[in-house]
Amino acid sequence: MAFTITIPGIIRLVVVKTPAELVAVNDASTVQRSLSGRGGLANRLIAARLAVFRTADGDIWPAFRDRLDPLRVANQKELEAALSNVGALLQRIDPEIAELGRYVSDGAAPRNVGVIVQQAVGRLFFADYAASEESYEAARTLQTWSTAWPLRAYWIRRSGALQASLDRIIGLSDGNMACAHATAIAMKNIVTSIELMRELASQGDNLARIEPQDALVHSLRAPTQVLREARDGVRAGPVRLPARSLVLLAVECAHRQHPVPSFAFFASAWNRCPAHSIVPALLMNVWQAARDGAGGRA
Repeated sequence: MAFTITIPGIIRLVVVKTPAELVAVNDASTVQRSLSGRGGLANRLIAARLAVFRTADGDIWPAFRDRLDPLRVANQKELEAALSNVGALLQRIDPEIAELGRYVSDGAAPRNVGVIVQQAVGRLFFADYAASEESYEAARTLQTWSTAWPLRAYWIRRSGALQASLDRIIGLSDGNMACAHATAIAMKNIVTSIELMRELASQGDNLARIEPQDALVHSLRAPTQVLREARDGVRAGPVRLPARSLVLLAVECAHRQHPVPSFAFFASAWNRCPAHSIVPALLMNVWQAARDGAGGRA
C-alpha cells in the first residue's frame, strides 16, 4: 500500500509500491517527470540535483521531460523505431554479448563488466561507441550523484567530478541525450541483471536447465525508484496525491510483485522505455551465449 511522509516545510513524499497503484499514479495527468522545486526544502534540493542532466544549451535529458513535451513525444517515437530493429542491433553488439556470455558462464571477463555493458548500450546508438574504465567511472559518478546524501553530493560537485563526468558522457554520446541517459543512468539496471545471471548460472546445473526466457524473468531488474511530482492534488486510483508532493515510484518493488518484463519498462504506458524490446533480447542472448560457451568448453 502507498503511504505518505509529511514534515511541514521540509517534505511531503508519497511512496507507491504495488503494481496497480504504480500504474494508476503514473497515468495521472497531474503527475509530472520534471520537478518544480516547490513544496518544501527537499523538493528544492532534489530538483536542483536533477537539473544538471541537460546540455550546455539547456536541452533536457529524455527521462526528465514531461508527457506533453512535444520533443519528448517525437524523440521517443523515433528512438523506439530505431531500437525495434532488434536483429540487426544484436548482430552489431555480438562481440559484447559474447564477452558477457563468457562472464555469466564462468565468471571470466577480459575487462570490467560495466565497461562491456556500457559499450554494448552505446553501440545501439553509434556503431563505433568505445567505452573505457574512465567512461564507466563517469557513469558511476552520475549514478551516485543522483541519489547521494548532501555532503557527498557537495563533494562530487566541488571536486569537479560531476562536470567532468557529464562532459565525458555527453561527449561520447556525440550530444545525443538519449544515448547519454542510456550509457550513464539506464545501463545500471543491465549491469545488475548480468550480475544476477552470473549468480544464477553458478548454481548447480541452472545454465543447462534454464531457458533464456526464464533466465530473463529471474534476472531482469527495473529501476529501484523514480521520482515524480504531483503538481495538483488528485486521487489516482486508491492513492491520494496532495498538491506539490514528491512521488516515489518503487518500480523494482512493484516489478517483483508482477515479474513480467514489459512491466519493468512501462511498456504499455505513455513513458514506455524505447528499449523495451532490445534490452530483454540482449539479456536472453547473453544467457544463450553463456550456454553455448559452456557447452563448447565441456
